[in-house]
Amino acid sequence: MRLLELDHQLQYAEHAFGTISEGEKPLTDTDDLIRAYTEVLGPIAHMRQVHGSRIVYTSEPGCIEEADAIYTDNPDLWLAVKTADCVPVLISTPHAVAAVHCGWRGLEAEILPQTIKLLMDEYNITAVDVFIHIGPCISQSKYEVEAEKYQAIFDEKHFKPAGKKGYVLMDLVGIAIDQARELGVPKNHIIDSGLCTYQDKDLFHSYRRAKQEGQEGYNVQCSLVKRFEQ
Repeated sequence: MRLLELDHQLQYAEHAFGTISEGEKPLTDTDDLIRAYTEVLGPIAHMRQVHGSRIVYTSEPGCIEEADAIYTDNPDLWLAVKTADCVPVLISTPHAVAAVHCGWRGLEAEILPQTIKLLMDEYNITAVDVFIHIGPCISQSKYEVEAEKYQAIFDEKHFKPAGKKGYVLMDLVGIAIDQARELGVPKNHIIDSGLCTYQDKDLFHSYRRAKQEGQEGYNVQCSLVKRFEQ
């Protein structure tokens, strides 16, 4: 495990994206993975993600059971979201930070706007106080899905034709950005890393790539955020 050097930093927070180290033995056990990040960064809170809409506050390191978004106002605590194609969304505000796991089910359940609304209400802020960085995830060009199923859920503009009949290419990042923008988060407060887990094989693990290549199981990487001490 290593951390990518980032060109952009969030307002009010520091953040990091994990990646594969050359010659590294994959860490398939979540506890081992979090332990490796902890040795580099310090205390981490993470989640047993279930593609749901549960949002949990935490001030302590450790695993939160059955959640897909966590937030904290503790400046000594990193928050981690584990992904292998889904969209990791890191949020910073003047008083708190959040880490959100957005697969298509989470986007359908609107866990991202729910998290933003919660932060706005709980910390008495507005959408212009919110900053977002979208981490490595599968890009639209590599995310082929059944047209009938997914076009019934999301807006037509988030799809492009695929080379296979009955399938389309779905833009998870575009959906996430639109959900944040609809709440009033300014466009220039949203940074998309543009990193594709499927295409960047030397950097990231990908569930879909592993499945298509016939690998048994798959690994994940972490996207992390920690609030600056005010």
